[in-house]
Amino acid sequence: MKKSILAAAILAAISAPAFANDSNWIFRGTVAHISPNDDSGTVLAPGDGVSVGSSTGIGLGFTYMMDKNWGVEVLLATPFTHDIEGTGDLAGLSIGETKHLPPTVSLTYSWGDTTTFHVGAGLNYTKFFQEDTSSALTSALGASSTSMKLDASTGLSVQFGFDTPINDDWNFTGGIYYKKIDTTADVDVYVDGALAATASVDVTIDPVVITLGVSTKF
Repeated sequence: MKKSILAAAILAAISAPAFANDSNWIFRGTVAHISPNDDSGTVLAPGDGVSVGSSTGIGLGFTYMMDKNWGVEVLLATPFTHDIEGTGDLAGLSIGETKHLPPTVSLTYSWGDTTTFHVGAGLNYTKFFQEDTSSALTSALGASSTSMKLDASTGLSVQFGFDTPINDDWNFTGGIYYKKIDTTADVDVYVDGALAATASVDVTIDPVVITLGVSTKF
């Protein structure tokens, strides 16, 4: 991954987070559901487009608390898989699928007593890989084969979350994130092994991510 992610953000409140021990590190392990608010440009002709399906995976968060309120969070995950479908004149046509990894670095502010809350903002880097086109798309284009490539994206991420005690060591945690993700998809069309055409479409994904799981200090 060639791009570096710099944390940046501003948000505020009052008081200090209450966890069972005084460690500076917080770990959160969650189930994360990604729900895109997607839109796209034209693929082949006016009236068509693409949409990106939702996906569920495992989220991993590590926060270093610089003091009782301020922290830096690194959010990681297992790869998410999204189906890509046609819209408009292409409605019902499977375009293909892609996997992505969305590491995010955020500055967070925490407050609360028994239950703690946190808000944050930062930068998200989304790397797409294993982009595959469908046989249905290849047939619809009258091609011998097709391929697809999605550009990486860097954008703003904002969040709100909470941690509430289960016992002395573990907490129930949840959060909601909004991420700016924009990419360009390039679809190459081959006829008899030769490149016959390339279609490019700008895709806005901008997902809401909901996480639920457990957290602890270490």
